[in-house]
Amino acid sequence: MTNFFMVPNEVFDLNLKPHEFSVLCYILKCCDKTKTCYPSIMTIANACSISENTARKCVNNLCERNIISKSGGFAVGKFGKIQPAPYIFSLNSDFYDIGFCRDNLVEHYANNAPAPCTQCSTPL
Repeated sequence: MTNFFMVPNEVFDLNLKPHEFSVLCYILKCCDKTKTCYPSIMTIANACSISENTARKCVNNLCERNIISKSGGFAVGKFGKIQPAPYIFSLNSDFYDIGFCRDNLVEHYANNAPAPCTQCSTPL
């Protein structure tokens, strides 16, 4: 399986908890070129070495922040067969394409960032 999405640098500015970061990275790893995937909560938990309850909480937190969305439905299985999937995860396209809410990050830095370096204008 080819990974179509890399984790952008801006993800580090989202203040995700370590488990949320791990779950997001796993979902990014599983996504195809349509920005969707359908691993089970158990698969996510095993891949991230966390409990199923923690995986479920992380997924819900990522959904609440509009980083991903989840829906139930059907998915195309390994051999092209349509099968039920408990959750289909999708990256919210506006969130990912804009660079993980770049506008919100700019606003955040405008209000909370330390003064820039006087020599190179890079935030300290």
